[in-house]
This record gives sequence, C-alpha cells and structure tokens, in this order.
Amino acid sequence: MPILAAEPEIELEGGTKTLRENILQHLTLADESCQTPLWRLHALLGDAENEIALAAQALGYYELEYEAKLRNDKDCWGLDIKLTPGDPVRVKELRIEINGDGRLDPIFQSLYDKPGIVAGNKLHHGRYETLKTRFGTLASIHGYFDADFEHAQIAVNTTEKTAVIALVFNTGPRYRIGEINLEHDILREDFLRRYYNIAEGDYYDSDELLELKNLYNASNYFSVASVAPDLQSLKNNQVPINIQLEARKRHEYSMGVGIDTDTGPRVLLGFEDRYVNDRGHSVSADLNAAEKKTTALLAYTIPMRRPSHEFLRFYTGYEKEITDTTSSYKDTYGSSYTYYHDNEWLQTYALDYEREDSTIGTEPEKSTDLIVPSVSFNHTETDGVPYPLEGWSLLAKLSGSPQSLGSDFSFVQLYLRGKYIKAFSFGRFLLRSEIGSTQLDDFSDLPASVRFFAGGDTSVRGYAYESLGPTEKVEVDGEMKDVVVGGNNLLVNSIEYDYLFKDTKWAAAIFFDAGNAANDTDIEVKRGAGVGARWISPIGPIRMDVAKALDGDEGWRLHITMGPDL
Repeated sequence: MPILAAEPEIELEGGTKTLRENILQHLTLADESCQTPLWRLHALLGDAENEIALAAQALGYYELEYEAKLRNDKDCWGLDIKLTPGDPVRVKELRIEINGDGRLDPIFQSLYDKPGIVAGNKLHHGRYETLKTRFGTLASIHGYFDADFEHAQIAVNTTEKTAVIALVFNTGPRYRIGEINLEHDILREDFLRRYYNIAEGDYYDSDELLELKNLYNASNYFSVASVAPDLQSLKNNQVPINIQLEARKRHEYSMGVGIDTDTGPRVLLGFEDRYVNDRGHSVSADLNAAEKKTTALLAYTIPMRRPSHEFLRFYTGYEKEITDTTSSYKDTYGSSYTYYHDNEWLQTYALDYEREDSTIGTEPEKSTDLIVPSVSFNHTETDGVPYPLEGWSLLAKLSGSPQSLGSDFSFVQLYLRGKYIKAFSFGRFLLRSEIGSTQLDDFSDLPASVRFFAGGDTSVRGYAYESLGPTEKVEVDGEMKDVVVGGNNLLVNSIEYDYLFKDTKWAAAIFFDAGNAANDTDIEVKRGAGVGARWISPIGPIRMDVAKALDGDEGWRLHITMGPDL
C-alpha cells in the first residue's frame, strides 16, 4: 500500500468561509512544501501580513486583525491563523457617469440598471473590477474603440466604514464600418456579398459580424469562415472588416444504416455537389430504403436574393410504401420556393405533379394523376442540446389538387403537427398532437399516400404501423375480415414523462397516446400506454418503448426510434 506524502496543514479560524478561502488563496506560504526550512517559513510569514490585509480588503474588511502561529509537527510544518475581521466596509454610494458619443446609447443602460453593486452591500473589489470590465466589453462590442475611464476610484472612509465608488467613462466616438475586404476562391463575389448583413458606413457591432460568420458557416459552402475587424487599421473613425472564406470539399458522399419498428431496417445513401457553379447552385441525391417504405429524391437548389434565407428547388422523387393493407408507388416532379423569415419561421410554397399507383384493401390497383399546390409553415424553438429540456415546434401544411388544372379530381387537405417540451425539477414532459382533415366529393378517389392512418412508433404506440383507421369488410380465405383503408380526418395526442438519471446518458419514460383516423368527426379513439428507455446519443435520443394497446386485442408491442425530439 503506497504511503501518502505529508502536506503542510494551514488552519484558519474566524470570519466567513469566503474570507478564509480568499486569504488562503493569497498566501505565498501555502505553496511551500514540508521540506521548506524554518528560516524561510518565518520570512514568508512576515510577508503574509500584507497578503492577508489585501485579501481581506478585497472583501471589504479594512480593519482585520489576526494571530499567526507556526507549528513544527512530526512530519511537516503547520500554521494556525486566528482572524478577527471586524465590521466590513459597506458601499455608501455608486456613481456612474458616461460621456462621449455613447452618453445616450441604450447599450450602456444595463450598467445603470444592474451594475452588480448595491448601496448598503459589503464592499467587494472583485465585483468592482467586474463592473469596470463590463464598461470596456460593451464599448468594444459596439465600436467605441477609443473608450476609457476618465475617473475610476473607490474612496474608503475607515472611520465610518463606508465606501463611495465613482466611475466616469468616456466612450469617445463610435466607429463605423469601413472597407469590407472579402477573400474567397470558389464562388462569385457578387453572390457572396448577398449574404452581407452589414454595409460600409454602418455603425460597428460585433454581434452583426458574428451573425454574418454564422450565415457563411451555415451555407454549406465553407469549412472555415472568418469575419473580423482590422483593429490595426483604425482611421477616420472607421474600422475595416476582413472576411476570409475557405471552401469545403465540393463533393460529399454519405452512407448509413438505421432501424425503426415501423418500416424495419433501412439503408441511407446520399450524394451532394455543394457548388455546381460559381453562383452557388447545388445538387443532392438521397435514398432511404427500408422493408416497408423506400424513398428517393434528386434535387437541384438555386439560392435567391438572400441566399441564407430563400432558395428555389426543382426535384423529382420516388416513393414506395407497402403495409398490411395498402401499397403505393408514387413518382413526383415538382418545384418549391422556401423563405426563412427573420422571425425564424420557415415558409415553403410548392407545386408538384404526382402520379401514383396504389392498392387499398382488396380494391383493384388505381392510378391517379394529381397537380398539387401547397404552402407550409414550420418553426422550432429549442435550447439546442441533444436532449432538450425546453422547446416547441409547429408544422402547418395546406395542400390541394384542383381538377381545373388537370388533376383527376379535386381535394383540399390541412395537416397540423405540434410538439412541446417543458422541464421540471423532477424531469420533463413531452406533449405531441397531430390533426388532419381532407375535403373532397368522393373519398374513394384518394390514393393511399394522401389518406390518413394512425398507429406506430410516432403515432399511437401499442398498435402496428398504420393499422388504425376506417375499415371495410373483405373476404379473406372464406372469412369476412376488417381491412384498414384509411380516412380523411386524423387526430392523435400524446403525453410523455421522462426522467433523466443523474450523471448518465439514460432516461426512463412513461407515456399515454390516443387517437385514430376517421371519415367523419366522430373519431373512435384508440389508446396506448407504456414505458420506455432513452439513450442520449450525440445525434439525439434513441428511444426503446414497450407499449400496450388498451383497446382491442393488439397486446404488447416494441417500438424503436431515433432522432431529435423536436
């Protein structure tokens, strides 16, 4: 068994814990080892008087007295310090004055409103230094590069045990953005300048530069984006801005595997050409092949006037889905215009031509040709972590198919999906809701992909994938059985409680789901409940649920899903 080396023992008595810890941090003597000779320890103990005084004054104790005694223990030396701190100095008054161009600038208002120092509190030099730093930080962030203190002082009256703090700050002039220098090598400069949220002559604001850097990084064109002021070239109250962009690899290939209990194991293949030309156009191709559902999409994307906020896309896709009661083979050709609003709502207008061959129940295969315009709105608020504790998302989509434009029939469909997460001290709650409604003359015209079904991993757990909805009687092997054919209305709600185990990546869950699809507003609600486990992986939670169908004779069912909660 190893023998632990002896260490000096320094004991402080009296005063507050904060005071004792601050004094200990300031003592040079505390860094000495057991081998330090006694003569050096006595010499350092003499220096400790000033160190203790400064450490005490930093916390407002200007009349502290102490007794110190060195011990020569058997294995090492020790030190006993007995403190008599006396009454602390308290802040009598805080005076803040801002001069210069920023005298009325609202960015400095927080220094008046919440300085971090309140009259009547104990004097704390650390908080004083923090307040001083805030002046300089706000000034540099917003372009007051010549700012400095005209006067910064703490006047202590030891007799009255009071202190007056005076801070007079001169911002000087506020600098404007000068020449913007852009270094790049793959795209046209006029295209890259369409990302700008700044212009020559604007007031400097480092938050705007950070936003521009983030826009370039999010564009998918660049591996590194640097947007920084040239503080060595300040002139005529202007600051040049240097932008340096390093290209990402043009082509990217991806391959992955996944699994969920709705569609089974799946293979994901992807290809992307990030910049087909110097105008930032891109091409992507994705394949998601699973046992029950396969999708493929080829898209050509054109950035618009504000490349970070709007783009035009032309695409073609293929989708195959086979369930126990339906089969669908659909080809899509379309275009969409997407705009990301400054309020962070994503708005998409699309126009698709869809040709679908589908079989529902025992009906013969039916082919439909539809021209489908649509508009959708999508927004997500989250705390940005793989296991969010606060946030919500909302998707609203309105689509239809007017027969007057060449479709086989007309319909209008509305779909809403909302999710909400709220944390409490004992865990988090997750709420989920789906609502859908379709209006048309003859429901039998609807192909399988446009009908609503319920049940499955992300619907009513405890029931098989798309096993809930209106049924029709069909004869199977001489027996009449109910076959799910889908409906024109949908309502699904879910409530879940998660408990995250401390210092782990695991959480436990209990949940209750209810809903169904129907052909009218009288929905026969099906209920499911169960328990689950969550592993918070780097790409988001992986969920394993065991659910019991509470209506009918479905029994227990395992559900496995992965991906973000919102």
